[in-house]
Amino acid sequence: MRKKDLMAVAASAMLMALTACNNESSGALLECKVIGTAVEEGLVTYCPNGNIYENQMTEFEIGKDSVFSYNTELKGETGDVTVEMAGIGYFGVHLVKGKTVKMTVEKVGDQWEARFEGPDADVSQYVNEYTRRFDSMLYWSPDPSESKPISEYRRLLAANYDTLKTALASIQDAKTRDYYTRLTESQNKWLTIRLIMDSCENDNSNYKLNDEYRQLVKGIDINDPLNLGTNMAFTALSSMCVVEKSSDNQEECLQLMHLTDSLVTNPDLRHFMVQMIGQQYYLYGDGTGDYETFNKKYVEWAGKDKDIAQGMVDQFLEKKKTTQATQAGTSAPDVELTTPDGKTVKLSSLIQGKFTYIDVWATWCGPCCKEIPFVEKLVEKYKDNPKVQFISISIDQNKDAWLKKLEKDQPKWQQYIIQDEVEAQFSKDWGITGIPRFIMINPDGTIFSPDATRPSDDETAKTIDAQTK
Repeated sequence: MRKKDLMAVAASAMLMALTACNNESSGALLECKVIGTAVEEGLVTYCPNGNIYENQMTEFEIGKDSVFSYNTELKGETGDVTVEMAGIGYFGVHLVKGKTVKMTVEKVGDQWEARFEGPDADVSQYVNEYTRRFDSMLYWSPDPSESKPISEYRRLLAANYDTLKTALASIQDAKTRDYYTRLTESQNKWLTIRLIMDSCENDNSNYKLNDEYRQLVKGIDINDPLNLGTNMAFTALSSMCVVEKSSDNQEECLQLMHLTDSLVTNPDLRHFMVQMIGQQYYLYGDGTGDYETFNKKYVEWAGKDKDIAQGMVDQFLEKKKTTQATQAGTSAPDVELTTPDGKTVKLSSLIQGKFTYIDVWATWCGPCCKEIPFVEKLVEKYKDNPKVQFISISIDQNKDAWLKKLEKDQPKWQQYIIQDEVEAQFSKDWGITGIPRFIMINPDGTIFSPDATRPSDDETAKTIDAQTK
């Protein structure tokens, strides 16, 4: 929900499960009280095996007394969860099976802080500090205008890591302290690697050739369950993949399958790799290779997880059907769009004999937001050309976040939002499993391109020029 590595919302949603929230205080693992404000809603996330595809996410509503409780079945004797409260922030809590942790959230100065009572309160305090200082959103912004230089993010991460290393002394039990020491080191490595990857992307260089990256992945125990949860297990395994990138990702996925068979002994990691490799091929690949052969190999290789693999294959094949249905020249699927002021309008009614360029995006999608300035340039370039128009369609489920972004950016082209069932049907009609996505529609309402070039691509302006002479 908060990390940019999870932009492929459709595939991720297929693999996520919701747990029930126990609103009764009796027997709850967590009881929380918010002092000083009314909080309408929030989200508790529990990751039992360190597998982000199987996060258990529980939405909750806080009553008039600003109190809520949470319960779930912990995998072990203890477990850590994150608690996100709308308008307040992000917190971490350490839960103990069969016992109740009491959490109080109150504003101290300019910050909302949490304090804990009950079992392992010292551990909860550290987990909360760890969760907040290692929040990936501190080191990356989906809005390019708010991004900081990588060097500044690196300094912030180093300072937070130093603070956490000092805070570890507050954990009384030596065995528990040792676990969180190793966890903190592993998470710090991953966030550092994430920043190295961002820096190399900016420089258009290969992060796998970066000396610091190589040093960080060296000697990682991929089968340590701790490294699955911090993403270091997959990162280390991926670093061994040396095949040349292809558009369909098939060779890379086949090598990852081989590496998994050769090196992975942790069943939770192997289970994760089935899901990750499926995403790499079916979501990030373009599906242009010999997918029938790969489908068969992938399902067979998945073994006891063949149902998950087959589900991803079926979704991919459904997308292929959609691709056939949205070929150039076919009628563009219609959809009801909602304006910022709550009015509705059909997409078909907006075409009006104009060549239409559509941007499908969301405020939480970093690559989407990076393209917005280029859409703005295109809008400016063609402002006096009555034959072309630009439309942005947000799939944000948080309408307030969308409105806030519009208020800040003040875009000079048409803005709409689609949510819930409308968004689901739109994504199905167009075969959208990840964003940003760009669509070009002819003046007669037929499809010119169901998956058009990005605004930042020079070919986009050339295409528009050719179609609007």
